[in-house]
Amino acid sequence: MAEINRLEDAYSWNLTRLADAFGLHRDTIRKRLNAAGVVPSGTRNNANVYRLKDVGPALFADSFAGSDGDPDELSPQDRKAWYQSENERIKLEVELRQLLSADEVHLEMSRLAKAVTTTLDSLPDILERDCSLTPEAIERVQETMDALREQMYLRIIQEDEE
Repeated sequence: MAEINRLEDAYSWNLTRLADAFGLHRDTIRKRLNAAGVVPSGTRNNANVYRLKDVGPALFADSFAGSDGDPDELSPQDRKAWYQSENERIKLEVELRQLLSADEVHLEMSRLAKAVTTTLDSLPDILERDCSLTPEAIERVQETMDALREQMYLRIIQEDEE
């Protein structure tokens, strides 16, 4: 291994050392450095050396392409990997019950709506029997509940249309 006299030399590597460190082929590294216009920072033992701070962005710029959330901007191989990872994430979330199917959500919402409407249907009788409300008060409660029921119905219909 070469002798390092200055600290900045410790961060200047040749193609072979870069290939070993990043697990890439020397030709791949050379091609990416040339494409990014990275120039050698010097030579050591008749081999060009490159600063790591210049090499990093050049080598891994493709890894971050499309990172704004659009997988269509990724390369085909990266797009495939992204979709596979998303499928695995979804499977995990389903398994952990953090993600539910639309049918399951609809079933639970219908159960909730039935429970609310059943309670609303019996509320006027309970208020009349247990609270001795006047017929006018019971009628007002019934109107308010009918309006609430109608509003719930319209929201459900609106969600289905969207």
